[in-house]
Amino acid sequence: MNVYFISGLGADERVFAKLKLDPRLNVKYIKWVRPLKKESLQHYAARLSKQIDTSQPFQLVGLSFGGVVASEIADIACPEQVTLISSMSTGVPLSKFYQVMIRFLLMSPLSVPLLKSANRITYNYFGADTPELKKLLKKILHDTDGKFLKWALVRMSGWDRKDRVENLFHIHGTADKLIPILIVKPDIIIEGGGHLMVYAQADQISKILNHRLTTIHSPE
Repeated sequence: MNVYFISGLGADERVFAKLKLDPRLNVKYIKWVRPLKKESLQHYAARLSKQIDTSQPFQLVGLSFGGVVASEIADIACPEQVTLISSMSTGVPLSKFYQVMIRFLLMSPLSVPLLKSANRITYNYFGADTPELKKLLKKILHDTDGKFLKWALVRMSGWDRKDRVENLFHIHGTADKLIPILIVKPDIIIEGGGHLMVYAQADQISKILNHRLTTIHSPE
């Protein structure tokens, strides 16, 4: 079974480096591409879906913003299952006021340097509480394309999906500060899991993923 992993905002497969996945899974990583000017999330997801071999059964695993994109790809490519980690399965309602405020703040020339800076605040919100996690997050933020980051934040804030896609499984941590557990409805909860639990608590996440990804056709 092909399993396509989609990382979080601007990140790459480094965030999945600690996972120990079943060798029966043919793991592939979706590569982010630069969004077109004023491109919708749905159109962007359609372009990313071209990296998937839809002639064979496959599954999607999406982390954070990658989970949002995975849900949109699922509308196009029909995976066997979508697994979300530290993400959300439907849009979180934001008032028009907050959406306008987000757009206004991101128009500032100082917004990209601020969003890409690794400091005590970003470490806290991402749950980077060890030297290893801080080093990883600093590298990811440094390598993230600023224009992509601004585009993705605007698209995520305006995401209006009402219903979960079919065959979706959501893993979320109780200590996630970027996407608080109170605003999502996960299928399984990781106690003390932060936004980077896929790396920080990789053994626990690996166990769950190996069970879900290898038993998709098995009866409950």
